[in-house]
Amino acid sequence: MVKIKIDGLEYDVNEKKNLIDAAKDVGVEIPYFCYHPALTVVGMCRMCLIEIEGVPRLQAACNTPVKEGLSIITQSDRVKEGRAGTMEFLLANHPLDCPVCDKAGECQLQDNAFGSGSGRSRFEFEKRNIPQEEIGTNLIINHNRCIVCYRCVRFEEEKVGESNLGLFERGYHSIIGLAKNEPINHNYQGALADICPVGALLNHETLFKSRVWWYNTHESICHGCSTGCNVQANVRDNKMYRYMVKENFEQEMYFLCDKGRFDLDWMNENRLLSYMENGKETISTQVFDKLISEINSSSSIAILGGAHETNESLAELLTLVKSKKNIIWEARVTDPQYKDTEQVDFLLTKDYHPNTRGATDLGLTTSNGINGIIHDFNSKKIDLLFIIKEAIPEGIDSSRLSKVVLLDTNVTDDLTKVGYAVPIQIFAEQGGSFTNKNGLRQNFDKSLKPVQGLLNTSEFFKKIIDPIKKQEEALVHGNY
Repeated sequence: MVKIKIDGLEYDVNEKKNLIDAAKDVGVEIPYFCYHPALTVVGMCRMCLIEIEGVPRLQAACNTPVKEGLSIITQSDRVKEGRAGTMEFLLANHPLDCPVCDKAGECQLQDNAFGSGSGRSRFEFEKRNIPQEEIGTNLIINHNRCIVCYRCVRFEEEKVGESNLGLFERGYHSIIGLAKNEPINHNYQGALADICPVGALLNHETLFKSRVWWYNTHESICHGCSTGCNVQANVRDNKMYRYMVKENFEQEMYFLCDKGRFDLDWMNENRLLSYMENGKETISTQVFDKLISEINSSSSIAILGGAHETNESLAELLTLVKSKKNIIWEARVTDPQYKDTEQVDFLLTKDYHPNTRGATDLGLTTSNGINGIIHDFNSKKIDLLFIIKEAIPEGIDSSRLSKVVLLDTNVTDDLTKVGYAVPIQIFAEQGGSFTNKNGLRQNFDKSLKPVQGLLNTSEFFKKIIDPIKKQEEALVHGNY
């Protein structure tokens, strides 16, 4: 920590942080466009102008190192005039289409125009008008809104490792465009739109879906893989509309891949809401009664899956399972879950489960793994098999599928193949925590309200195991 002065007041700040972030930590907001804490500093937008004691000219805060004794001024008349001039240039050709822009309501240009702009424009000429382009499989660029902050170009080069975008022409004619003939097709097109401080980059997936002020926002964790990126879940009318990044400076989490960001439709559509027996809908009490009978007559029972479940649900379910000595549990159902973390790219891992680490930390593993359970089930050493939100594993004897109980959130073809199908809540309908690949346990809020009567996984098992325990206790005491 070092001592610096901001507007005449002395503060202790972290010298390892950029001046913009260090000032923000002590409650001083310095406006900016091109700066991003995870990207290189270029000082292109000139929005973060400040005065530095002893330096005659205004300087860019993003490019000013934090060091002992630094004294800056962020609210002088000179600084305000400089920022207002910057805003005037940026808005000279910017279209007045905020009412139809998807970025409206969370746009840095709107915020900075309100906070640092002059409130009127002296530009009386016709604004330039360049047609928007499709530059990716899920990405549009509106050139008229672009302020050439260069964030998108830096993000691709520094994080994605590709150079699809570039800055072309000069001055009035400058545009960001494709540097190649092929459209962008990587896993971070949503991140490109996310880091754009204005509405220049947009995704087809979310275009014109909803206004941001109609959302209820909840803190959540991305379910797409074992990285556990922090997100803000945007919900409207009890439907999941959008994931947005929740920046986590301590864990250096600033971005979100497309696999996690756009994998949301399953939360809203095609939900399994009925109990099923042999492929046909039935009532829950009938399934409970038959499963209780099945468990009582089974000498050995296995559970597969659980890495999509919260730590809290797993812990409660583990307590229930421990009361039944003939139940074994293997949460690992795919090859990546048995290996050290393998990255697909700088964020996405090959393990598409959000809580494998949480399940293994609880000891929900077996010495022979999933192959051992499949073998024992096929050879009838395991009488009854529960599968929690996973596909029927390859190698399962089809003649024994009547002894499989599939717990799932959505309707799939597998539901018609097994003996019993049970609807369960998704993680967003519960709240709780996931443990990511690095062992970091992160809490998330309940985002959606479940259908009345829909149980989570531990509640379902409690419904079938508690009656069995009561029967066993009654037998012990001679009351049954």
